[in-house]
Amino acid sequence: MKKLFTENIGLKLGSIAIAIILWVLVVYTYDPAATTTFNIGVDIINGDSIASSGKVYEVVEGDTITIKVKANASLIKNLKASDFKATADVSKLSPTYHANIDVVCTKSDNVEITIIGSAKLLEVKLEDLVTKQFSVIVDKSGDAENGYFVGDAIAKPNLITVSGGKKSVEKISTVKVRADINGANSSFNIKGVPKAYDSDGNEITTGSLTFSDNPVSVAVNVYKTKTVNVIVEASGEPYKGYSVQDIDYEPKTVTVAGDKKLLSKISSIIVPLDVEGKITDVEVSINLSDYLNSGVYLVDKDVVVNAKCNIVRLGTKEIEILPTDISLNNKLGRFNYEFAGTEKLVVTLSGLSDKLKDVGISDIAPYIDLSNVKEAGNYSYVLKFKDIEGVKIGTTKALTIRVTEANTTGTASSGAIEEATGTAVDTKDMADETKEPAETKETGETKEDTSTSGAIEEGKSKNE
Repeated sequence: MKKLFTENIGLKLGSIAIAIILWVLVVYTYDPAATTTFNIGVDIINGDSIASSGKVYEVVEGDTITIKVKANASLIKNLKASDFKATADVSKLSPTYHANIDVVCTKSDNVEITIIGSAKLLEVKLEDLVTKQFSVIVDKSGDAENGYFVGDAIAKPNLITVSGGKKSVEKISTVKVRADINGANSSFNIKGVPKAYDSDGNEITTGSLTFSDNPVSVAVNVYKTKTVNVIVEASGEPYKGYSVQDIDYEPKTVTVAGDKKLLSKISSIIVPLDVEGKITDVEVSINLSDYLNSGVYLVDKDVVVNAKCNIVRLGTKEIEILPTDISLNNKLGRFNYEFAGTEKLVVTLSGLSDKLKDVGISDIAPYIDLSNVKEAGNYSYVLKFKDIEGVKIGTTKALTIRVTEANTTGTASSGAIEEATGTAVDTKDMADETKEPAETKETGETKEDTSTSGAIEEGKSKNE
C-alpha cells in the first residue's frame, strides 16, 4: 500500500498537474472569461437627511455611470443593465459634497465590476430649500373636432406650491399642465403632470423641484361653433350739419362658440362706432371680444374689426308747401275741416346732396293727424312727413285747422269760431295740439272766454 503512494511519486505529481492544466484549458476553451460594459443610473439614498436640514441637493455628476463587467462568457451573454444596481448614500457626503457609488450585480456574485470613466463618485451641490405658489396654466395641444371649440380648461387646484432649490424656484415663470384636446367633441376631465418653465418657455429640470399636487386634475369644456354676422353701427350724432354717409368694415362674419342655449340667441354681434361731434372720417380698430356676451367665445382669438366711417357735410333744400299739398288723416264725417290760412309753408330738408336732389313734395308726403279731434274748435298742428332714410325735414311753424260741425257750416263761416292764439310745441313724433272752447251744443253759438290761457286746450295724443 505504501508503495502505491511513494513509488514513482514524481510521475504521479506530474500527471496531476497536467490534469489540472487540461481542466483549466477545457474550461477556458469552452466557457472563457468575457467582458462587457453597461450604462446604468445611480439611485440616491437617504436624501431625506439633506431635506431635514433645510437644503436640497442637485446632482452635478455621477447620476449615470459606465461599468465594465467581467465574467464567464456563458454568464456575460445573459446579463443586461437592469441586472445591476448602483446606489450613492448622500447622508455620507464628503466635505467636497461627494459620495461613493456602490454597484452590485443582482443576478450573480461571480462578476467582477469596475466603474470606468471620470464619474466614479457622485457629486452634488446644495441649495437652500424654498417654496413658492404659482397659478396653474393649462397648455392645450391639438385641435378639436371640426365644428367644435375648446373653451375653458380649468386646473384643479388652480394654485400649486413648488418646493426646490432657491435659484431654480426663482427662475420659474409659469407652471403648466398639458391637456391633449385633439379630436375633442365633448367636455372631458383628465390628469396631467405639472411642469415649471422659465420666462423663455424652457422647462426647469434642476433644483429638485417638487409640486404640492401631482398629478393635477383638468376639466376641459368643449362647445359647438356657429358663424354670426358682425354689424358696426354709428353711435351718437356727428357735429351739426354733418352726417354719416356709410361705414365700411372687416370682417363681416366671425365664428363663435358657446353653450347651445346661448348660441341659439345669437345671430349677430353689434359693434358701436362713436361718431359723436365728429366732422371728419373716423377710422378705428375694435377688439371684438369686448362685445361678446359672457360664456361666448371667439374661435379665432383676438379678432379685431377694422372700421372706417365716412362723415360728410349735409346739403340743404327748401320746399314750399301749400295747404292743398297736405293730407288730413283720420277725419270724422261729422266735421268740416279747413285751414285757417292759405299762406305757403317752407320746410327745410337736410341730407346728402345725392338724396336731396330728387326729393319732392310727393316724397315727403306732408300730413296732419286729426285723430285727437273729438269736438269742434280750432286746433294747432306742426306738420308730419313721411320718413326718408338719410333725410331730415325741419319745420317749427304751426298750422291751424278749423273744425266745425257739418250741420253748422253756415254759422261757422259767419265768424262764430275764432282762431286759437296758442303756440304749438314742436316734437319729433307728435306735435302738442291746442284748441279753443267748443261751441255751445244747445245754441250752436260760440262761447268766448276773455282769458287767453283758457281759450286753448291741449289736444290729446293719438294713442290716448
